[in-house]
Amino acid sequence: VNDRLETTAPDVWALGECAGSPQFTHVSFDDFRIIRDNLAGGSRSTRGRLVPFCLFTDPPLARVGLSEGEARQRGIAVRVARLAISGVLRTRTIGETAGFMKVLVEAAGDRILGFAMIGPEAGEVVAVVQTAMLGGLPFTVLRDAILTHPTMAEGLNALFAALPAAPR
Repeated sequence: VNDRLETTAPDVWALGECAGSPQFTHVSFDDFRIIRDNLAGGSRSTRGRLVPFCLFTDPPLARVGLSEGEARQRGIAVRVARLAISGVLRTRTIGETAGFMKVLVEAAGDRILGFAMIGPEAGEVVAVVQTAMLGGLPFTVLRDAILTHPTMAEGLNALFAALPAAPR
């Protein structure tokens, strides 16, 4: 199966687990959209997909992009910030203070490379960061955005503000 989800057999396509895609329903749906568009003459591909995941445990765990270990393994220099979930005001109103948020930003720039969260609403917050990553927004947009209060996403302001300065 190639990155357009074509098999070696003419007019036979593969999607989801049989295509070797990550085993998530949302990825299978994206595979469907790629095949649909390609059947209609498009040229979509799985190349460069930014696939988030969320484990709906208690508390939930979500991630998108690179982990710190993956960045190190690839030789990518990063700046890292971590915020205890108890630092997000919303956790005090809902009484769930276990967990953390973590972000990786390129060392000498402003591009978000990865985000992880364990805590309430992790699946929703990861979507905010993923959208910023897909849009190529600098981390400063989330650092400086006026986010609804009190929400878990509001913690992104403090998380991104905690990033160390870029090296000069």
